[in-house]
Amino acid sequence: MTENRIFFNSLGSGSNGNSFFIDTPNGALLVDQGFSRKELLARMEKCSCDPARLCGALLTHEHGDHAKGTRIFCDTFNIPLYTTMMTANSLAKKKNLPKMVRTFEPGAQFEISGFGITSFALPHDVDTVGFKIEYNGISIGIATDLGCAGESIRRVLANCHALVIESNYDLDMLMNSPRSLELKRRICGFRGHLDNTYTAELLGELLGERTGLLLLAHVSRECNDPERLHELCAATLKSLQKEHLKFAVLKQDTPSDKFAVIP
Repeated sequence: MTENRIFFNSLGSGSNGNSFFIDTPNGALLVDQGFSRKELLARMEKCSCDPARLCGALLTHEHGDHAKGTRIFCDTFNIPLYTTMMTANSLAKKKNLPKMVRTFEPGAQFEISGFGITSFALPHDVDTVGFKIEYNGISIGIATDLGCAGESIRRVLANCHALVIESNYDLDMLMNSPRSLELKRRICGFRGHLDNTYTAELLGELLGERTGLLLLAHVSRECNDPERLHELCAATLKSLQKEHLKFAVLKQDTPSDKFAVIP
């Protein structure tokens, strides 16, 4: 592993579990732990991610699809969890809080073993945050579970070397689904999720000269079509004259390829 690149793996992303593995020559981070310890380890083995390299875990919020395995996994590998105080309190009530916890306020900046972390608040059901993770001049922006992206969010995510952003649902598929009207309104609302069209429109502002990798995350199994989303993203990149940019739609059931993020 060379000093001027980071490796990124999605262990799975969707409504049934989310977890990202970010590896460098000096150690690794696990962003969200939305699968059981057994499943996390099985997926890490499948994509050659070594859990012994982890120096910390970041958690975006307390929902089970992001925090299912948090306590057991972190305690097994004796790594600290970094999350907001409100999320930590929620995990404690659910008996899902690891032994080692470092709390921060949304918007805080801090370091973990050579990683520079910028947190930022996301509009969602609970105290949700996104992260900009920097290492040796390379940046990865991660934002899932948000109902809209205001100026402050766009500013943090703009021109990262890699962008991991939610593209949760197709609006027509959601409206025609058997889900309740209340749930549909929540998903479409300010504190819900981003739809494909909204995310595609964001790309014109977020993809900069440095951006070389785009990963579309948290894709709904019931209310989205990965092939249609892939076509929309390809068309959007073409319209932005960024056909060269590598992109992928992350899957729920299988880990992604190992992506090299380079300056």
